[in-house]
Amino acid sequence: MHFANLGAAALVAISACTAASLPSTHILHEKRSGNPAQWTKHSVAPRDVTLPVRIGIKPRNIDLGHNELMEISNPASPNYGKHWSAEEIHDFFAPAASTVHDVRKWLSSSGIGNHRHQVAPSRGHVQFDASIEEVESLLKAKYEVWKHTDSGALSLSCDEYHVPAHIKDHIDFITPTIGMSSPSEPKNSLKRRTVSPHEKIRQPIHRPMSPPSSGSDPNNVTDCAKAISPACVRALYQIPDTAPKNVTGNELGIYESGDTYDQADLDSFFKYFTPNIPTGTHPTLNGIDGGTAPVPQNQGGGESMLDFQLAYPLVHPQGIRLLQTLDVQSAYQTYGIFNPFLDALDKSYCSYAGGDDPKIDPKFPDGSGWNETAQCGVYTPPHVISISYELAEATYPAAYAERQCHEYMKLGLQGVSLIFASGDNGTLSRAGEAGCLSGDRQNPGFPSSCPYVTAVGATQIKPNASVHDAEVAVIPDYTYGSVFTSGGGFSNYFAQPSYQSDAVNGYLGNNTKLPAAASFNKTGRAFPDVSANGLNIAVYTNGQWESQGGTSASAPIFASIITRLNGERISAGKKPVGFLNPTLYAHPEIFNDITEGENWGCNGRTAFTAQKGWDPVTGLGTPIYPKMLEVFKNLP
Repeated sequence: MHFANLGAAALVAISACTAASLPSTHILHEKRSGNPAQWTKHSVAPRDVTLPVRIGIKPRNIDLGHNELMEISNPASPNYGKHWSAEEIHDFFAPAASTVHDVRKWLSSSGIGNHRHQVAPSRGHVQFDASIEEVESLLKAKYEVWKHTDSGALSLSCDEYHVPAHIKDHIDFITPTIGMSSPSEPKNSLKRRTVSPHEKIRQPIHRPMSPPSSGSDPNNVTDCAKAISPACVRALYQIPDTAPKNVTGNELGIYESGDTYDQADLDSFFKYFTPNIPTGTHPTLNGIDGGTAPVPQNQGGGESMLDFQLAYPLVHPQGIRLLQTLDVQSAYQTYGIFNPFLDALDKSYCSYAGGDDPKIDPKFPDGSGWNETAQCGVYTPPHVISISYELAEATYPAAYAERQCHEYMKLGLQGVSLIFASGDNGTLSRAGEAGCLSGDRQNPGFPSSCPYVTAVGATQIKPNASVHDAEVAVIPDYTYGSVFTSGGGFSNYFAQPSYQSDAVNGYLGNNTKLPAAASFNKTGRAFPDVSANGLNIAVYTNGQWESQGGTSASAPIFASIITRLNGERISAGKKPVGFLNPTLYAHPEIFNDITEGENWGCNGRTAFTAQKGWDPVTGLGTPIYPKMLEVFKNLP
């Protein structure tokens, strides 16, 4: 019986998950930190299961890659903006042949001969099939069957595994081990809905909104506290009313998965708020592994409509590229919503050759919406990509998250700015107590916790305040039916990068109202980096006006501003800005510092407060476009 067909044979007595006898030559490689949310131990692993084992070979030069990215992103460096080509990146990071040789030698000496394993052309992984007994002996592990409490899905997993000490540094991660399979759902339930296994394929928070009155002025900014229009966004951040420079190839990329735009709704929005944008204006589709767009009228998703209706007024006539990822079946049945997108941009990462995990990521063909193999390296990345999706960092094994984070590093080396929403649940990654880790430990979101992306928190105009008044951190309340509180906190996986250490230490050292020390990792990567408005956004969707909110709004606003800055730089003969964070932290004067507000954590308690300088609620603050333009135009 193959692993993919795990079923009734697994329903046997439960036993303790203890490692096999550990020889002195082996050391721990990965260990699960606590029980995964919504999964319970169900039974011992059936003996007739065959596991498809994938050993991810650690890329070369990861530490050097970090240093190189910091060098070309440091505004004080003479190498600022000297981005790399995709070929240079592949050659720099490809694992050494000797590394692969050592791993294969270990397998052969353990009874898994060379004729049984294959090596990817990129040398990124070694794969083979093996029985449960063989894998348990190889990894000094004990496998059990786990059951998902909601879907009933079964998954084979172990609590920890070991490898020989002399090859530990050669191995990134091994699957299937401590990770859980994505819980699937019955095919007949695959219809449009607002909740998915990975929490973030859902509609933004929303409520009905009165339609604009006939003859009203779309450029009026007197009621921005009630409804954020394109004119309000421009007024908040001093963005010129004039169209940005239309530079060939300077596109804004917007990632979507399981949520698609409706052209009729987009045209209705243009007609009222931005009549200068022609009817029918639409993004260029980069469909990935079955992703298609648009959908028929009145079937559009709130996330997509929010993204495009915020971005187009700020970037037009510059183009937008839609990175529509996964067919509907895969989008709603997997935790691995980002790796297919990364595969499409980097063929060396694709098909388990780099970062994909067959237990977490979708498999193709999937027998439904996408009956081809995974798309590998088919698109060139746009200069800026806005992503309003996230999952809990703890959803993934640390090595999986680290591998994916390194891919964001490689995109940064190519000059790509990755803009992620920081999440809508404060220091948790989903609402309610299920969002906490054990012991009220904060549960940060990912990929916003990766140090190579720019994470964007949410602000709002205070009730009854003017667009010219200082914004505050979005106020946690139940206006939208569930609490929305700006995502932020500290990573449990990634160390704090040097570019933000002074700012973060300033916050920690000058704040007497911090959460309990045991509840967060003060030396971890801190986020968000910046913020933008995320409440009461006027959106036209499914034939009616709505007021929407979330950091899902904040990310495309900030990404659109960066796209405008790139247009200015490219038209002046310079490179796009690329990885932003070192420059942002070096120039806090280009932000409106947000000093009022808070976000929430476990038990609905205040987690962090907004303070002078950087804070884990609003980051460095909201953008001041003229000051940002001055800084970035003057860089090499």
